[in-house]
Amino acid sequence: MTDPRPSFFLSRRFLPLFVTQFLGAFNDNLFRQAILILITFGLAESVGSKAAVLNNLAIGLFILPYFLFSALAGQLADKYEKSGQIVWIKLWEIGLMIIGGIGFYYTSLPLLIAVLCGLGLQSTFFGPIKYGILPDLMKQNELLSANAMIEAGTFVAILLGTIIAGLSMASGYGVTGVIAIALGAAVIGTLSGKMVPSTGQADPNLKVTKNIFRSTHQQLSRAWGFDISRQSILGISWIWLYGSLHLSQMPVIAKNHMGGDETVVTLFMAVFSIGIGVGSFLSSKLLKGKISARLTKPALWALILLSVVIYISLPPFKADIELLKVAAFVSSPLNNVIAIMFLLAAIFAGMIIVPMYTILQNCAPRAERSRMIAANNIVNSGFMAGGAITAAIMLAVGFTSRELLLLLGIANFLMFPVALKLHKNIEKNTAI
Repeated sequence: MTDPRPSFFLSRRFLPLFVTQFLGAFNDNLFRQAILILITFGLAESVGSKAAVLNNLAIGLFILPYFLFSALAGQLADKYEKSGQIVWIKLWEIGLMIIGGIGFYYTSLPLLIAVLCGLGLQSTFFGPIKYGILPDLMKQNELLSANAMIEAGTFVAILLGTIIAGLSMASGYGVTGVIAIALGAAVIGTLSGKMVPSTGQADPNLKVTKNIFRSTHQQLSRAWGFDISRQSILGISWIWLYGSLHLSQMPVIAKNHMGGDETVVTLFMAVFSIGIGVGSFLSSKLLKGKISARLTKPALWALILLSVVIYISLPPFKADIELLKVAAFVSSPLNNVIAIMFLLAAIFAGMIIVPMYTILQNCAPRAERSRMIAANNIVNSGFMAGGAITAAIMLAVGFTSRELLLLLGIANFLMFPVALKLHKNIEKNTAI
């Protein structure tokens, strides 16, 4: 594992951006998890609806802006100065947290859902800026390590936001604690955002296409027209699908297959998130700063083999099972082996996604880099939404989570042609 704090980490050209994006990802998941808990434990019943239906609606509305507005966000990020946009986006987040506090105070489900959708929209506009500005701030030999830090930080922020929301909602502070933390994080994120250095306009003469459907089509067509951008976007989107489905199945795996309680579910989610971070750093260490896709093929083989080992090792599904706390759970050697298998799966997933992001950033011309990131975000969202729908259908017709993860692991075979072509193109120094 590489040095967890590279030489550039504390520099002004990296640390403010890292803190800003970390707190943004943290807030998104803190607020979303708090809403899901509120819906599950009472609010759904009060409005006469099923919690599962409302939870999926909330998640769907959070993702929807990525489909609709990513292309517009990419255009704005390329046309205007990025650091100034960061400040406005973070001020937007402060406003949303204030409105969210009002929604929690009055337990207004429509208002809370609207704020969640607003957070999704805010994240949509921040994404192309975050990844688009990074190559302007970093030296080329630092870019892989910087992406590793960003990716690891994102997954840790997701985990922390989810855990702290649960702890706060279960404590005497409840929603008051959630809003206080979220508002504080938004304010600090705004202050750090103001410290991100100015990098100038990437394409000041760009004419913004206001029709979001036309701009989405144009940007996807542009990204799909070049081998390296198309292949890297497919690789990134596949790993986001892989990771999201693993995280969504963790509660059932931990509870109904392994007999763990809520603390064990949290442990497994933490293990997976930490694994992504370790894999991110490991890819940077192994590649030694070189922008390459050579780790993808062995990592895909590892994911396939691990899926088979996990399937064989996991006990069958049991609806009625005595639940163990963490201390009793980890006393079983088999449970520890399975946890290690999930950790390794996350590590190899992290080893794929970080080089892919770096390749996409490096191959795109500066004038349209943010629009390429926006196209990636659109495809990411489509993969995750499609994967969630497919998984829901499979589970509804009788597949277990254990079988679902096996099929997901074997499906990594589909990515081999993409990985091999991408590696070949990178080695030939193909550029768009």
